[in-house]
Amino acid sequence: MTQKKITINGKEYPIVFTMDTLMNFETIVGKSFFETDFKTLKDRMALVIAAVITAKEDTDLTIEALKGNNDLEAIQQIINAYNIVSNAMLAFFKVPDVVKAEEAAEQTADSKDEKAKN
Repeated sequence: MTQKKITINGKEYPIVFTMDTLMNFETIVGKSFFETDFKTLKDRMALVIAAVITAKEDTDLTIEALKGNNDLEAIQQIINAYNIVSNAMLAFFKVPDVVKAEEAAEQTADSKDEKAKN
């Protein structure tokens, strides 16, 4: 588990991504992490908050702080924070290189089959 930091309104907050982050997210939004596509700003904000709570349970980061001045700068901060959390999520769900190679080979074979049909 690697701790990283995000910056919201000039203040740094620690984040981590663990199974607790998944559960914190589900508590916040009331739905499964695995059924979420993170296309909405609300889901992205919830994941950021969940990762901060996982790192520091008594954090002072709030949804209101994330929303800042309700402007484009606030959205950019949320997107930047989400990207950092998302990278931590990718590290948590790291797929072994052997599996990646097998998946790439399967995709190549599927592509060749598709081209042959056309």
